[in-house]
Amino acid sequence: MPTITKIEIIDLNIPFNHPFKIALAVMNSAHNIIVRVHDSDGLIGVGEGIPSRFVTGEDADNGFESAKLYAQLLIGKNPLEIDTRLRELEQYMLKNPAIRCAYDLAFYDLLAKHAELPLYALLGGEKKVLYSNRTIGIDEPDKMAKTAKQHVENGVKALKVKVGTGRNEDLARIRAIREAVGSSIPMRLDANQAWDEITAINILTALAEYEIEVCEQPLPYWNIEGLKRVRERSPIAIMADESSFDTHDAFRLASLGAVDYFNIKLAKSAGIHGALKINAIGEAAGIKCMLGGMSESLIGVSAGAHLVCACPNISLHDLDSPFHFAEEPSIGGVDFQANGTVTLSDAHGHGADVSPEWMERSKKIVISEK
Repeated sequence: MPTITKIEIIDLNIPFNHPFKIALAVMNSAHNIIVRVHDSDGLIGVGEGIPSRFVTGEDADNGFESAKLYAQLLIGKNPLEIDTRLRELEQYMLKNPAIRCAYDLAFYDLLAKHAELPLYALLGGEKKVLYSNRTIGIDEPDKMAKTAKQHVENGVKALKVKVGTGRNEDLARIRAIREAVGSSIPMRLDANQAWDEITAINILTALAEYEIEVCEQPLPYWNIEGLKRVRERSPIAIMADESSFDTHDAFRLASLGAVDYFNIKLAKSAGIHGALKINAIGEAAGIKCMLGGMSESLIGVSAGAHLVCACPNISLHDLDSPFHFAEEPSIGGVDFQANGTVTLSDAHGHGADVSPEWMERSKKIVISEK
């Protein structure tokens, strides 16, 4: 059986093409941690983690150091024993889901390469063309409406709109966007924990006339009882994002009947292994899922797209993070068009890797057998 001989850890500092504002923060760049796991058979698995102080509690610096510690734990072990390897990482350092995600994706990529299969086939799925929404950050209503109209004119089939700065401002934004794009384009909202219960019910009731498909995380992450009360009173479906990291969160939310959707993000679920379990809980409870994103390059987006093709219950796709970058740091992977169309390749694994240029210019360390 193969053993892990070398692990490369790379910190990608990727500038955005313009500031991206949500209720929690304004982002100008992404710091993504890449791991490339080499094995004794000469194959390489590539994974990506997105540390985020305001979501996962990680940042690039401590994420890079955590990745180094994990690498030292993994050298010499069998990378194909995925469940055992991931349990070791969780027991060694309980949190750090984004960095554990990077290793998880690398292990699944490596396993698919050993099986000589695309990742979707390894996971039991079928090759599909996916349609991602395009996300619009918080801005003035007329600017957001203009962006929305441009997306729709380019062929985008669904929009995700960030809100959460105040009732009147949020209503004005949604009204302007709906008037600009018409009534046939599905619109999903994301409040990123910005409201309290009364405000959420008030705003969602006022927004009902604008045919909103779902509202994501209207309340602070800890208030899952409040999510249930909002769901019971809201004319718009409710999705959990920051309230749902792992299987325990998903089980609690499902048991309470608190939400209509789970937003599965690989950086929260610590990768594909956890995401599959969350989706299974949702499917058993009649809760649909979205495959969401943080600031993934085509490495993370490709892995997520392969997962979607294996999980019909993941019915909504938010995979557009590479469009926020001034420059894409990866090569290969899915073919992602400006209209939101995501087409998988038949390359073994998820098919993506860091470009040689970015590999050369980025902070990097190599951990290998002594």
